[in-house]
Amino acid sequence: MTNSDSDTSTPASAPAARKQRAFITFRGEPYALSGVIPEIGSPAPEFLVYSWFNAERVEISLSNFLASGVPLLLSVFASFDTPISRLQAKVFDNRLRAFGEKVLGVQISSDLPSTINRAFRNEELLSTVGASDYFDRNFGRAYGVLLEDSAVLARAVFVIDSAGILRYAEVPKEVTREPNYDAALSILKTLVHEAAARASGDQISPETIGSGESAS
Repeated sequence: MTNSDSDTSTPASAPAARKQRAFITFRGEPYALSGVIPEIGSPAPEFLVYSWFNAERVEISLSNFLASGVPLLLSVFASFDTPISRLQAKVFDNRLRAFGEKVLGVQISSDLPSTINRAFRNEELLSTVGASDYFDRNFGRAYGVLLEDSAVLARAVFVIDSAGILRYAEVPKEVTREPNYDAALSILKTLVHEAAARASGDQISPETIGSGESAS
């Protein structure tokens, strides 16, 4: 399998099950993922990704993104040069505009940073930022979403709160499936509501707190 779209669903519940080998399918054919998909409610694994700035390669960590003090949505896929990945990037970019600066959306792909910059220009992506996992596959291994054979990213979505806790994870099982946009954005809305309530001094009831979920 090459730089085509890749998708999967998080392994189910128990921590022991999460350590089993995970697979995605492309038109029914299974492909193994390397690493372990992190567990909802645990600290999000640190990672390094890259971008170009003034013709220089820039290293960006999870800690750098969290320095913004807002929740993160990580939209993950193999390449902007595949139709479903391009659609995923555009849908999240469009829908995150409603959040303004209350969230940070990051599109992470296996493309070179120059390819990502071109895609952002061509698709007029304005509400998210791009990052590359091309150079050392650090993100893919840390989050268990790297295809073993082709060393490109599977499709995935992660939501991390401002404290660095993983609140949502989805890795669709089949390459040709789009992610569940509504589910990820619902978690983001909950996190923004929590932040607003804390800022105003309002009490947050258990009913208003979303614990996050693993979508399939």
